[in-house]
Amino acid sequence: MTKIIITTGGTGGHIFPAEAIAKGLLQAGYEVTFMTDKRGATFRKLTEIPTKVIAATSVTGRSFLGKVMAAATLGFGAVQACWYMLRNRPDMVIGVGGYASLPAVRMAQILHIPTVVHEQNAVLGRANRMLAPRVKLIATAFADTKRVPPGISTHLVGQPVRDAILQKMNAPYPEDEIFHLLITGGSQGARFLSRELPKSLLKLPDSVRAQMAITQQARPEDVDDLQKLYQNAGFYATTVQSFFDNMPELLTWSNLVIGRAGSSTLAELAIVGRPGIYVPLPSSADNHQFENARQFAESGAGWLVVEKDFDPEVLAKRLQELIENKEELKTAAAASSALAHPDVAEKMVELINPILKGDKK
Repeated sequence: MTKIIITTGGTGGHIFPAEAIAKGLLQAGYEVTFMTDKRGATFRKLTEIPTKVIAATSVTGRSFLGKVMAAATLGFGAVQACWYMLRNRPDMVIGVGGYASLPAVRMAQILHIPTVVHEQNAVLGRANRMLAPRVKLIATAFADTKRVPPGISTHLVGQPVRDAILQKMNAPYPEDEIFHLLITGGSQGARFLSRELPKSLLKLPDSVRAQMAITQQARPEDVDDLQKLYQNAGFYATTVQSFFDNMPELLTWSNLVIGRAGSSTLAELAIVGRPGIYVPLPSSADNHQFENARQFAESGAGWLVVEKDFDPEVLAKRLQELIENKEELKTAAAASSALAHPDVAEKMVELINPILKGDKK
């Protein structure tokens, strides 16, 4: 049986796409092994897939001594990955981003094992940039991926989303009289969405607020203040929580979503077919969230708001225009749907099959 190692780690944002791709490979009859770091292993949910934990840590954002120690850790992880591959002889190694993918993919390249990487953002990540010159190809989530070295083959496959989201694909756009606004930002940079964005919402006319239901994900310390703020402002309904376990349903009920521009968030909006106002996280590596949002906005799927240029009056005016003209929102929803990629795993299988066959001849 053909053996494939999928390697990633560091965060759940990398682990989930890796697991989605792994499911597709398993269904296609491949033998799959995960190779990740300790942190990545804690996010793992596909317990039926064997996991090899190796040493890995990020080099960025550290002092000189910290960088030296991190490099040594990655070096040890490379030795572990090499030993495992020599004993198990995989036919391919697929990297799905993150610093934990570096040791395994690099060792595979040294051992002349074919390698492929998947890039989930519109800017090639640092780990993938280091690995790119010797990969067979780069599978991308965006049509235009920046910082890809010249001569490297790229193929658009999209970003995997959860099965619960796939089940809501192309959900009918809400037609009821109440305008449902969903605000979601997770934990990273959520301060802006909790402290600055409400300034725009409070500038909406009373008549508009009376017909608007707000559902917002906020940091725990902001939940009570936001709930009181919205209730006192006369919104039709408000629900503010630190976590929602029914996000697929919330997306289908929403007329508009305001949030950050992580690849998973945008991919979910595209699958369900909802327009968004994207506020990129300014501190995202290589400003990749801005590039993510720019591509969606230029495709007509939503609107880009740069945090440093935020003007409550301007956004309030734009929101009022959208609320009073749902046809514009419907057009954006259709453009969002056009960017959906529900078959990422299948596309990955199609890409790697010729490579495996060619390298086995």
